[in-house]
Amino acid sequence: MTKGLYEVLQFNCIIDDLKTRIRAGWLGWSVSAERLESVAEHCFSALMMANTLYPLYPYSYKLNIAKVNLMLIFHEIGETVIGDVPVISKDHATKDAAEHEAWRKLLRGLPYEDMVFKLLMEFDGHKTLESKFAYYIDKIDAKKTMKRYYDQGYFPSLKECVEKGEMVRDNETIRELRKKGAKTPLDIWFADEYAEYKDDAFFMEVHNLLRAMDTNIAPPKL
Repeated sequence: MTKGLYEVLQFNCIIDDLKTRIRAGWLGWSVSAERLESVAEHCFSALMMANTLYPLYPYSYKLNIAKVNLMLIFHEIGETVIGDVPVISKDHATKDAAEHEAWRKLLRGLPYEDMVFKLLMEFDGHKTLESKFAYYIDKIDAKKTMKRYYDQGYFPSLKECVEKGEMVRDNETIRELRKKGAKTPLDIWFADEYAEYKDDAFFMEVHNLLRAMDTNIAPPKL
């Protein structure tokens, strides 16, 4: 048998879990869509955004998009072990250590174990150009999905989100934004001062355009 083949197939069976694991943040926000986004769908969407936005990125000439793609395809594998822990969850502050341990266990025995683990740690640090780009894509993709749910009428009012969802109600950042005058979930999600990429002019342009545009767009008809 080819060395490492069994371990690779076993790994692929395990991460099949991401196809049906719902992104917990949508549940926390009480989004009412009949079928909510899975973690695997988020990974696909992030990859699509990365590859369609990257040619427009001012620093694309020195960006290794193949490395970005590897970061994005692997970045959620830990959720097969620890589950999806949304940013608004009180458990998010302690997520990193558990996720790093999950990566090690999932990758153990794979021919490229150390390479992928190193890549994921680079992604988590978001210090290099590729890891920043991948991290910003991860965040902007979530905002794109949020805006589509919002434009399609699946988001309740902010008042209902707070009443129904403990994660929303207890989150310090959301409380602070409400005190500053946030009236809708859109105000919370697209608060400029809390955008992870607020110092990147290109991603802020994407951010502002997504907020302003109607994202409820159907495919063209033949």
